[in-house]
Amino acid sequence: MKTEKVDRRVKYTKMALRESLLELMLERPINKITVTEICRHADINRNTFYMHYNSQFDLLSSIEESFSEEIKKAVERSLDTGVFDGLVSEICQYIAENGDLCKILISDHGNGDYLKRIIYLFHDRSIDKWKKEANHIDLNRFEAMYSFISSGSSAIIHEWLKNGMRESPKDTAQFIEKAIFAVEQAFLL
Repeated sequence: MKTEKVDRRVKYTKMALRESLLELMLERPINKITVTEICRHADINRNTFYMHYNSQFDLLSSIEESFSEEIKKAVERSLDTGVFDGLVSEICQYIAENGDLCKILISDHGNGDYLKRIIYLFHDRSIDKWKKEANHIDLNRFEAMYSFISSGSSAIIHEWLKNGMRESPKDTAQFIEKAIFAVEQAFLL
């Protein structure tokens, strides 16, 4: 019974600290936010903060990692089954369901490269697929192509979030998939 109480307190503390940081990040970048501000905003002692996190960057990293886990699971399911149709749509849907959080994580107030790190989850699978389809092409070209596609996909998702996700997740995913297909067809033939 005692560990259950402690677990609930720890969960509450971490939740309060996370919410506090995210609310502060709506106003300014992570590098302009102090641990003291986070604690004051969450009404939690600094010592308690340091029991769980080393810095505001560590806290942000924890938030990002929690969110990334769901996307990683979707990518891994696709890798395991070899079924990639609908993967971009699934990721866009998950982003839409967590729109407020994503707007903060992907904004200029975050670490800046979060979305690219998410998209990098597709790197190895994409390179392997392209090698099988066009083994006559140099690996450096595949890397350049992946960089181009991932940057473009990131930009599309960033704009979609910035503009209030007016298009559906499905429409956004289809746009990204068409762009990827067009690039693949142009370079792999």
